[in-house]
This record gives sequence, C-alpha cells and structure tokens, in this order.
Amino acid sequence: MPKQSSFVVPSLYIAGYLGQFEDLVAGYEVEAREYAAGELLTRPGRINNTAFFVRRGLFRLSVRHDAGEKCLNIFGEGTMFPVGVELHEYWMEYEMVMRAITDLSVYAMPYPVLKRIVRENGDFAGELLRENCDFIGYLLMDSVNQAFEPCLSRLADVLYLYVTKVDAADGGVVALTQAELAGFVGASRAQFERSVQVLRKEGVIETARGSVRVLDVGKLLSHCSLGLQQSV
Repeated sequence: MPKQSSFVVPSLYIAGYLGQFEDLVAGYEVEAREYAAGELLTRPGRINNTAFFVRRGLFRLSVRHDAGEKCLNIFGEGTMFPVGVELHEYWMEYEMVMRAITDLSVYAMPYPVLKRIVRENGDFAGELLRENCDFIGYLLMDSVNQAFEPCLSRLADVLYLYVTKVDAADGGVVALTQAELAGFVGASRAQFERSVQVLRKEGVIETARGSVRVLDVGKLLSHCSLGLQQSV
C-alpha cells in the first residue's frame, strides 16, 4: 500500500506574518493602544469597524451568539485582524469578541485606513492574504473536526497546537481557563469534563485553577485527530 501523504494542518495560533511591516503601519493614521490581560478589544453591542495590528502580546478571537460563545483562534505578534476594507453598517447574527490573553500592545485603525495600506503596499498585501488564508484554513479544519471528531480528539488538538505553537507557552502551561478551552473545543460541559478526566487519568495533563499543564506531549499527540498526527 502506498504511503499516505502528510496533512497540512493550519494552526489555531496566528503570528509573525506582518512583523516586518510594523514601521510601515505606524506611518499611517493609526492609534497606539494598550490592553491589560483579560480586557476586551471589541465593545459589546457595537459594530466593529477597527482593525488591530499586534505589536506585543496575545489575544483570542471568539464569536458570541444568543446560544453561547465559541472560541476560534489566538493571534500573536505581527498579525492584523480583523481584515476589513469598508465600514460595516449592519449586524450579523453573531458578535465578534476579541479579548487580550496577555498584556497587549496594538496599532488600531479604521478599515478604510487598512484598505489604503493594502492598496499602496503590495508586499504587505501579499503577506496579509497569506495570514488570512491560514486563518480560514484553520476555521475549515475546525468545522470538519466539530462534525466528525470526538470531543477528546478536539481537545487534544487544541492543547497540542497551543503547547507547540504559542510562544507564550511556558513549561507546557496553557494559559486558558477550562471554560475557554471548552469554547475552543466546542463541547458541552459534560463532554469536556469527561475528556479532561481521561487525559488526567493517563497522566497527560494536570489541571489547576485557571490553567492546564501538559505533562506528556507524546501521549497527547496519540489522542489528536489523524490529520494532526500525520502532519507531525
């Protein structure tokens, strides 16, 4: 039987695509802002028309619906999000939520300013497109996992991608609460707790208030989805 090709797995952690353009971005009509860990970048109940260039730190993106909140991605230094070109005037059925994970330093700008930067700087536009493709790729993978993978595999994927990709990971510590992890996994509380219990009993993780520590990355990978395992 021919050997199966490896899968390409986009990461839930987006970082570094635009770091070389920080000085370029600073030359436009942008506002330097600082956010403390846990602080919201977006304003609840208001349509967001602001793009953020991350200079230092991490923030997480989620979408809020009447039925709850789903965590999607983590953005780090050298990224731009959201990617917008025109001012929005209408609501969608969900609300985008951006919250600092660590202390955060950003350049904020209205969408038309980002549009002008893109139009006037081809190299920047190309890297921004590459970042956005990786972001969309992860959303597609997450959608497939939600439909076909069990909760345990989805949790293992998120934990593995965090501890191997996020620069802020310190000794296997995942700086997300269990509620936030459940949001990334897209699981009910009961499903999530059962999956955590399996990993804890096997010595893969240990949990503490407000965080999870991965103790055995190899065992964790054995619980991940097939696509992620074959990409390593």
